[in-house]
Amino acid sequence: MAPAPKFSLEEQEKLILFAAVTAIEKSTLLDFSMSSIAKLAGLSMGSVYKFVQCKEDLLIALATKMYQEKQRVFSQVLALPLTTPERIIGLSLLDFSKVQMYSFDDQLESIVNTNSIMKRSSPRWLDYMFNCCKVCEDSFQVLLQTAIDSEELQPVAGNEMEQINIGAWSLTVGYFQTVRLHHGRNHNQQGDDAQDCISALAVDNVHILNLQRFMNSFDWRAKVSKEDIEKVAEQLVALALR
Repeated sequence: MAPAPKFSLEEQEKLILFAAVTAIEKSTLLDFSMSSIAKLAGLSMGSVYKFVQCKEDLLIALATKMYQEKQRVFSQVLALPLTTPERIIGLSLLDFSKVQMYSFDDQLESIVNTNSIMKRSSPRWLDYMFNCCKVCEDSFQVLLQTAIDSEELQPVAGNEMEQINIGAWSLTVGYFQTVRLHHGRNHNQQGDDAQDCISALAVDNVHILNLQRFMNSFDWRAKVSKEDIEKVAEQLVALALR
């Protein structure tokens, strides 16, 4: 009779992912080796390859965990006793350093969404990541649809919900990607003492003001005021998310 496995499948998964984080932090997202993962995890190469088939699968697995954590935090914000536009603005008022899963979150998100990584990854792992992202997208759609059903938002065109969805995410994702690039350049120029992450935005930050103007361009039952934004920030502080 074969000896019982030393670790359960769930334990092996945790060991492999923890080893992957350690290996990446010691090298880079592209330079770590599968043999280093096995060594750090204390597992055989066969055990590692039962979990993932290649380095790209490991990156996708880490990204899936990262997206799951972001979804958990976003769900907290979207469940706050606020108006719908206040909740949407609240997502940009988060202190992302408090919800960061890895030290390389930003780089990981950029890499896993490239065609070169996706082409090399296993369909199973890509499905895990895509499904995780879809949960986040669906929750946002439900939020907007609920606003329409409750007449909090008065639609004037058939595609207005899509306009809000695309516009809000474009403003937010575009802004943070630009600022992260700026901080990344500063880090390279200034060394290890440069700021590595973005702290929580001030309530009068240009991005927040632009997002406020965008949201108020739609026919909400209540427009978002400066005082409303300050209230949202206070609630995030109470949740230790700011």
